[in-house]
Amino acid sequence: METTDDRWAGVDWGSERHALCVLDEQGKEVDAFTAAHSPEGLAEVVARLQRSGVIAGVAVETTRNLVVQALLDAGVTVYPINPKLSHAWREGWKVAAPKSDPTDAWVLAEGLRQNAARLRPFRTDDARTRELRMLCADECTLIGQRTALVCQLRAALKEYYPQALAWFDDWTAPTAWDFVLTFSTPEALQQASRKRLFGFLKSHCLGIRPHWQALADNRLKGPAWPSDQATTAAKSVLAATLAKSLRALQASLDEYRRRIEALYGDHPDASIFNSLPGAGPKTAPRLLCQFGTDRARFDDAQAVAQLSGAAPVTSRSGRSMTVRMRRQCRKDFRNVLHQWAFLTLSDCIWARAFYDRARRAGQGHALALRNLARKWLAILYRMWQNGERYDEGRYLASLIRRGSPLVQEIQNLQPLITGGKL
Repeated sequence: METTDDRWAGVDWGSERHALCVLDEQGKEVDAFTAAHSPEGLAEVVARLQRSGVIAGVAVETTRNLVVQALLDAGVTVYPINPKLSHAWREGWKVAAPKSDPTDAWVLAEGLRQNAARLRPFRTDDARTRELRMLCADECTLIGQRTALVCQLRAALKEYYPQALAWFDDWTAPTAWDFVLTFSTPEALQQASRKRLFGFLKSHCLGIRPHWQALADNRLKGPAWPSDQATTAAKSVLAATLAKSLRALQASLDEYRRRIEALYGDHPDASIFNSLPGAGPKTAPRLLCQFGTDRARFDDAQAVAQLSGAAPVTSRSGRSMTVRMRRQCRKDFRNVLHQWAFLTLSDCIWARAFYDRARRAGQGHALALRNLARKWLAILYRMWQNGERYDEGRYLASLIRRGSPLVQEIQNLQPLITGGKL
């Protein structure tokens, strides 16, 4: 059996210290040590690796860490390992597998040594795409925080100020937060004149709708909500605090949007994703970030569907077979695909035909959207590979040429489209 001088390494990173293990081609330990999480410690990790011989690869349980960046800067090939995979390696080699940082580093090194041919090394995108990906991910996180603050604000208003909730349907709008800050208590709203109320609405570029006129006129009519002075005093402070937090957070979100639009606008692949039906200024950059710029990242469209959770998991045993939703996937990818698939229902006739046909076949809303997203991924993957824009006419011609059952469904939808009902 041919042997080489290659070395395989594993790094178990931590917030304070990192454990490293280096094995030779036969699995014999060449080096093992721990280093502090500091510039000096990272330099020591790189130096010890370089002294160990020819490093064929280093296994790490992350791709977003300063350890990975230090290894990449040193020209080391890094293999990102899913924590579930490394756990399976540990359990597969020992029944009662011990858990420690040095042991985890050895597990990563040994797993990489045995399975390197079946693993894919980490390859980075260009700096602009990486920055865009992180900005989009952080924007989604901040939007989630905004949603949480809005829920807290509504809950506080229900406790002491339910009158305010009737004024606005959308409490993610800054105007609603300003309303709470301007009229912070039920008494402040009752004492405000119609002129002041309507002046507030006009200053926020809102027309005087009959709904608001009725609310303004009926403030002092009918039975009043029960009130407690202590509750009003305490909860009004909380509501104002939440409203101010929302305003500050929205200012940050606006800055994120400006930076994302600037980076995305100059991206060489922007025209591909801009051509997609339903992919607006938020969805298109998020889709681009999930694909990246490395055309060799995915083997085929099925690999993208599996990564995003659009492809189901099929289990077979004897005569039984089960098909279930793929939950082990990239959640942010699945979320943006689900949103995009839903948006295409109103912008793409064949997507609506596919969805309607799936619903009539007994599929639920979420399943029908996942299947539609999987079909879209096959199209988008080919566009991404070839650098082509989406052509609706070309795809419809392909459906006709193949005799797809969607053609009849599309013909049934044509009168509705002509009548403006879709």
